[in-house]
Amino acid sequence: MTRASRSRRELLKGLPGALVGGAIGTASAASGPVESVASAATLQGRTVHVADLTHRLTTAFNFNPSQPRIAMDPIVGSGYAAGMNLNRVSLIEHTGTHLDAPRHFDKTGASVGDLPLADLVVPLAIVDISERVKKDRNAALEPADIERWESRHGALPSGCCVAIYGGWDAFAQMSADIPPEMRRQSPGFSVEVARMLIERRSVKGIALEAGSIDTGANSPAYPVHQIWLKSGRWAIEFITNLQAVVPSGALLIVGVPPIADATGFPVRALALF
Repeated sequence: MTRASRSRRELLKGLPGALVGGAIGTASAASGPVESVASAATLQGRTVHVADLTHRLTTAFNFNPSQPRIAMDPIVGSGYAAGMNLNRVSLIEHTGTHLDAPRHFDKTGASVGDLPLADLVVPLAIVDISERVKKDRNAALEPADIERWESRHGALPSGCCVAIYGGWDAFAQMSADIPPEMRRQSPGFSVEVARMLIERRSVKGIALEAGSIDTGANSPAYPVHQIWLKSGRWAIEFITNLQAVVPSGALLIVGVPPIADATGFPVRALALF
């Protein structure tokens, strides 16, 4: 381990308390419905970068206007006369950047509200398959990709989240210029790599930019969903801004409300490095 990586890991251990008094600066650049945000916290003379891996949750996720996934309606509350504003939000659990809990594919599995905090603050390993995605919209992360990552960065951290960076634009694939059959194509995890991460690595979660951890070619059978979620692990779909994060050495914070019985829910995913 290098001195720089050791210092970063030691710093990250103290982040929850240290961030309270940190000086934070923010810069953002909007791009359609997505807002990529990067911040920096100065802690005892050191800089910790914070990358927002979350899409803004708007009606842009109503990919089919006739089947809205999110809606916001103003309502009259008790403080209306005093100028209070209040909305009722209706949404499908699996909308925007969201978490799939085990219960999504296992009726007796853990719900969002059952997930312990220790499972939601984890090391992040990002595997880049973007060149392959350019050639094949259904490209899948394979065991060989994990082995190549480990040959460069060392063994996957215990209890980590493995994320695929594919350079995937969730909204571009819904463009009217793209034929309907291509809209159903998207990168994902192979069945073989899911089994590898369950049986031969210590991994708590997986994540990717597309709307399904299964490739488009594996839908609607969803074999990776079946294997992964039934093993008691979670997944994040529609993550974004991974290009702003180091491939190894980051900490992922999955901010999700502990809603009892929920099979999934939108998250605020942050990477610290």
